[in-house]
Amino acid sequence: MIEYDDAEALLEQAWNDIDKPQLTPQPKLRLLIEKILSAGTGAKGFKYLLVTGTLAKAVNPKLHPRAIQAGSQLLGAYDARSLCHKVVVGFEKTKGNLLGLSNEPFVNKALRHAEHDKANPQLRNKDMSAALHDALELIRTASPRDVYACLVHELRLGKARADSIKAAVVAGERTLLISYNFIDQFLTKADGGARLVAVWAAFLRLTNEGAEVKAYNPNQSDTYAKTTGDVELFLEETLVSASECKHRPLNLDDVEHGLRKNSSGAEYVFVIASGFQSGQEQKILQRLEDSKRGADISLIEAKRDFPIFLKMIGPHRRKQFGPIVVELLRQMREFDSADQAADLWNRLESEK
Repeated sequence: MIEYDDAEALLEQAWNDIDKPQLTPQPKLRLLIEKILSAGTGAKGFKYLLVTGTLAKAVNPKLHPRAIQAGSQLLGAYDARSLCHKVVVGFEKTKGNLLGLSNEPFVNKALRHAEHDKANPQLRNKDMSAALHDALELIRTASPRDVYACLVHELRLGKARADSIKAAVVAGERTLLISYNFIDQFLTKADGGARLVAVWAAFLRLTNEGAEVKAYNPNQSDTYAKTTGDVELFLEETLVSASECKHRPLNLDDVEHGLRKNSSGAEYVFVIASGFQSGQEQKILQRLEDSKRGADISLIEAKRDFPIFLKMIGPHRRKQFGPIVVELLRQMREFDSADQAADLWNRLESEK
């Protein structure tokens, strides 16, 4: 019914013809193909059936592109699952993430039928189901040249998708490296603890949309400022989290002082950049553990935890990290530190 070797050869030929603009489907069919292949992950199975059905029709014009199983009542029915798994899946792995890099695309519930039919009541995505049905019907009646043009265009769109994913990954890795190096180099100096406060407040601002994050200069008196922590997070004007930031080694007095300040019952976080005062680590950890029985207490270690947080916030937020640190330092009137932060961030961004 269909020779897999011929299908593999035709896929490679179509891939090599991607840059030929004359190989483009008719407008109506092109729009349907682009609609399907630009859809989200919920339409992944439909994408594989589109390419598999087009490939089958291109290899053997007698086959019906809407068929999924050889037992379908459609004239020209064939085993689309086998063609996809034995040819399309393997081909995709050699070219990149064209369709979603699925190992078993026909395990999808939408493809567990004898053929694709937009009237099937079990198909939930009615809009995409109809688009696929109509596209495959147009492919069924198209000329061999137009069917081949459809296959080329589908691979063309898949390649564009794969290239965009690669670009996003590269960009993400770059922002991660810039942000990591920024924190690592910027925190080599303390400036009275203001640098750590600004870095931690930047994390909170980037991960708490809709909340207000306030950062206070750690060199000013807590009594005068009437603050609960060096960094405070408010949600609808209610204090929900306060952080005590210590660039120097944390000691037991720091812990007791911080715990006494937290009379509101808000989450309280100790953020440290230089570990613990010599000989006090076990006592501090035990005191923090004991305090958790009646309050929400956490310990953040910059060297251990900040790299993890950088990965979590994603590239779109990491791009804002340095500028936010600069802004926070200026709000704390640490202008020299702010200028140094800006210079460091700009230098790291300019490096190739």
